[in-house]
Amino acid sequence: MTIAFIGTGSMGGALLAGVLRSDTDPASIIATTRSRESARRLHDRLGVRTAALEDDADANRSAVTEADYVFLGVKPWLMADTLAEITDALRPGTILVSMAAGVSLAQLAEGSGGAPVIRVMPNTPSGIGHGVIALAATADVPEDAVTEVSELLAGAGDVVPMTEDELQTMIGLSGSGVAYFFLLAEELVAAGIAQGMSPDMARRIVVGTASGAGRLLEDTPDPRQLRTAVTSKGGTTHAAITSFAADDFTAIVERAARAASARAREMEAGD
Repeated sequence: MTIAFIGTGSMGGALLAGVLRSDTDPASIIATTRSRESARRLHDRLGVRTAALEDDADANRSAVTEADYVFLGVKPWLMADTLAEITDALRPGTILVSMAAGVSLAQLAEGSGGAPVIRVMPNTPSGIGHGVIALAATADVPEDAVTEVSELLAGAGDVVPMTEDELQTMIGLSGSGVAYFFLLAEELVAAGIAQGMSPDMARRIVVGTASGAGRLLEDTPDPRQLRTAVTSKGGTTHAAITSFAADDFTAIVERAARAASARAREMEAGD
């Protein structure tokens, strides 16, 4: 199996690292970058073959010629040009795997002349092997290929096959959702500082709390149960939860998740 990564930036590099954690031979992978320096750093860090557009304007076309899977990590606004550049260099049956938000399966298939296409939507923890990666495929992608891509990406996190519409919902829950946890941590740190705690101490306490809460959720994936277990009526946690409820926290979170998903759909529509 040969794999090409086209436009290997931060997220593409994170998924590439995940593929390598799944025991894929680095020699079977070629990755392209825009600059020579980026290509050098990527090779030094991960050991894969690299090529830079700065040195070879045809690097993308050359990379895909023998590839069974082509991972597309270019920016959404560059996708149409990239597909036009590489499509006639693809082998019959090569499967495209797009990481681009805002570019639908239909648009990818049309831009590639009808190639079988998989969309994946990772989140940033994929870079440390703890991501959630949504996966949606066109109907012409063989089931064994979906399985193989899922296995390739397993080193980056939990790969969840779904429909494309569910993928849009996932963006509001997980793709963007990582930032919601960071926002809560940021505001908790600020709350500690506002009450006289030093910034270093506040950050240490909040980061440790977030890390511990995540580990508890991994062991017991039932957030309601975990929350209830530490919320004694009349206690300190109950006072905080009651304050959240008074500000309609449930509606705030749902509106935020819907806003992110709606924006993803707008991007696909070209708005």
